[in-house]
Amino acid sequence: MKQRCAEWIVRRRKIILPVMLVLAAVFTLLIGRTNINYDLNRYLSEETMTKKALGVMEEEFGSSGQLRIMFTDADEAALAERIAVLSELPEVRFASYDPAEDTRVSGGRTYSLVTLTLNDHSPGELVIKLRGLFPDAGEYYVGGPAADSLDLQRRVADEIPLVMGISVIIVIAVLLLTGRAWLEPLVILPVLGISILINMGTNFIFPDVSFITYAVSAILQLALSIDYAIMLLHTWNDACEGGLSAADAMVEALAGCFMRIASSAMTTAAGLLSLLFMSFTIGFDIGLVLTKGILVSMLGVFLMMPAVALLAEKPLRATRHKPIRMGGEKLAAGIDRVKKPLAAALILAVVLGAVLSAGNTYAFTGKNDTGRKGSPAIDEIFGASDPLVLLVPGGDEDSDYEAQRELVRRLNALTLADGRPAIGDITAMVTAGSAALEYYTAQDAAELTGQSLAAVRLFFAMNGFGDTVRADRLLDAAASFAADNGDIAALRKRLSDARTAFIGPHYGRMLLELNFRPSDAGFRDHMDGILDTVRGCYGEDFYITGVAMSSYDIGHAFTGDLMKVNLITLLAILLIVSVSFRAIRLPILLVFVIEGAIWITMGISRLMGESVFFMAYLICLAIQMGATIDYGILLCDQYRSARLSGLEKRPAMAETLKKAMPTILTSGTILITAGFVIGILCTVYYISGIGALLARGALVSVILVLSLLPALLLIADGWITKNLKT
Repeated sequence: MKQRCAEWIVRRRKIILPVMLVLAAVFTLLIGRTNINYDLNRYLSEETMTKKALGVMEEEFGSSGQLRIMFTDADEAALAERIAVLSELPEVRFASYDPAEDTRVSGGRTYSLVTLTLNDHSPGELVIKLRGLFPDAGEYYVGGPAADSLDLQRRVADEIPLVMGISVIIVIAVLLLTGRAWLEPLVILPVLGISILINMGTNFIFPDVSFITYAVSAILQLALSIDYAIMLLHTWNDACEGGLSAADAMVEALAGCFMRIASSAMTTAAGLLSLLFMSFTIGFDIGLVLTKGILVSMLGVFLMMPAVALLAEKPLRATRHKPIRMGGEKLAAGIDRVKKPLAAALILAVVLGAVLSAGNTYAFTGKNDTGRKGSPAIDEIFGASDPLVLLVPGGDEDSDYEAQRELVRRLNALTLADGRPAIGDITAMVTAGSAALEYYTAQDAAELTGQSLAAVRLFFAMNGFGDTVRADRLLDAAASFAADNGDIAALRKRLSDARTAFIGPHYGRMLLELNFRPSDAGFRDHMDGILDTVRGCYGEDFYITGVAMSSYDIGHAFTGDLMKVNLITLLAILLIVSVSFRAIRLPILLVFVIEGAIWITMGISRLMGESVFFMAYLICLAIQMGATIDYGILLCDQYRSARLSGLEKRPAMAETLKKAMPTILTSGTILITAGFVIGILCTVYYISGIGALLARGALVSVILVLSLLPALLLIADGWITKNLKT
């Protein structure tokens, strides 16, 4: 079957290649139709508190948000004028500024902070408008979630082409050094480039893809699938050197590589598909797009590489050169001499890595992100502002406000380990609008307004107020009595803005400024304290959202996601490799070596005191297990073939490393450098964390595959090769 398929592909190559080029052209045009999502909250489970709260807040208060603007060295008159301009913008519900709280002096300069509460408008468009609104204001900064999101989009758009360009240059350099002809990169890269374009173009079938997926999918597709092309090209070269014609050699190469490449692709896909089972559904997004890319690359190599390689046969032959000697035979001899102590030392390193990795700490937000324009400058002067938004049942009655006051008292009593209050500030109707909720007698109202007591009592009686009345209701009544009074109109507008901001049809809104961060020790305990306090007042009828709450939700699901991804990846890969080798012993050995590489990788993070971004760990776990095991599959397959050909184990290992090392080192170097480039050049924390961890993990995997795995194969040769099947 493999032979017939290979013959058909080689015969039909002049038809297949134009068809693939047309497909690439069509899907390239469709790349622009892919929507890119920058809101990670969208991937939270519908059962999380954050997701439920966002839905309720949308219903109760609409799509509102906040932005912060920091002005530098603005005098009182200029600042008042700018606040007035901001307040008149249709996108702004109100602009707040308290000279006592919102002014700082640092480094001889005075900074003023204005906080904007927004209406239901596009915040991204407002950020662009605000950054050009005061051309004569000198240095000022716009920060907040919408500003951060806009900066993130621009940074991704600016950085990813640079990362891809440098990665391609590195790939070319590696291929030139390790290949057998100077023109090999011009055969391999077009095939994979077309595959990447097809994969990116077919993303339009999804409602959207995350910016993380968009940023890393192309470079990871190249790095993860390049060994398919290298494997086929090198096998074809070997067949040509055996005396076959170029076309016949390609048939033999295709037939011989089919299972090897398919097994490699399936193991990589299995690792990536395990991400689909995460409760944080960005895993579904990344897993599907990258799995699709791996399969497209596999098909691209099978269908296009024969045509491209045979078209370039003469130039390839004319530019042949001796590849760098990898020293596989010397490495095999060295490993054979020290195989037992080497295996013992590396197994000890694996055990130590497993112990250390159990104590890793994980980050669930990217707030230590660098490269944002406005927020870092504002945070440095005024501190970060990521309030929790708390929604509690109630309306505009006194009993509703009294329940809120009790909750405020209890929340203010919460403390951190160092004795500081857990909550720095609470903004709600009962705090920011407390004056509007006070009760006034007729005597109080007469003294406040300068009216006669008799006239005020008559006014109270006409409006049915009784002995006392709440200030907001008194103001409403006064407005109907003196509709043209400017002071009353201004007060009523402020009151209306406060009601709109804090009182919904069914829930009241409270903003909690926290004195702790998601990265702090004891974060979960502090959040549990807040949740328990709210439950003590309102039972389960409340909602909380915000950066801290989404971090809490993600962290709560992380343990389950980690176990699911790990188990599914292990079992799927073990099954695929077992079917491929038609044995169980060798697959168990392979999985142990790669799992050991993962433990060592994470143990290094612990030793370095790093906090690992949780998505970086899950993605790298899936890629490291699913992709770098390909190196082990190649090495084990070569060793098994050598042993079946009649070679003793030592010569078999020498032959194995001689043949396998070029592909392993070429592919491994590309994966390592691709991750390294992403980690160094990307300023987006979410993306750079994936690259840095992937580079380290791939390096550890390559080292173990070329040291521990050969040692174990030599030590356990009799156990492994027993009942070997061809």
